[in-house]
Amino acid sequence: MSQFAAAMGAAVTAVGVGSVIVARSWPTPTGRHRATRPAADEQLLRPVEALDQTEAHCPVQDRPTLQLRLATGGMCCTECRHTTPINLGDTQ
Repeated sequence: MSQFAAAMGAAVTAVGVGSVIVARSWPTPTGRHRATRPAADEQLLRPVEALDQTEAHCPVQDRPTLQLRLATGGMCCTECRHTTPINLGDTQ
């Protein structure tokens, strides 16, 4: 029976070593699969840079500040976030 036990031990060891070799051959994520960053002149704009910006008077701060034009037609101050709606009744 001791020869049988030795043969079974050798078989189990061979299967274990073989499975380790197969497992190491599988590709593992290294973190280097991401694309490289584009050059500075090719990078996308940040959301605030893509907006239409202008300098206008802020009624809350009572001074000219950088304003963003909203799609609805109003203006939004970049410093205090005060939103100035447009007056649809005005004719100019």
